Amino acid sequence: MNNALPLRRRQKTSTMTRIVLLISFLILFGRLIFLIPAALEHYQQQQTLPETPGITTPLNQ
Repeated sequence: MNNALPLRRRQKTSTMTRIVLLISFLILFGRLIFLIPAALEHYQQQQTLPETPGITTPLNQ
């Protein structure tokens, strides 16, 4: 009982898997590069904003 895939099909499957993984990593890396400048700008804006006091409720008793 030989249930293993033929060698040729196994090579084709592994090649397709590598291609899909490569494309996925390229998309992930591209998104990371695209978002870094926006994240840095947001971080710098958060550092320069003065802290606003929270809403206080008057104590009327």
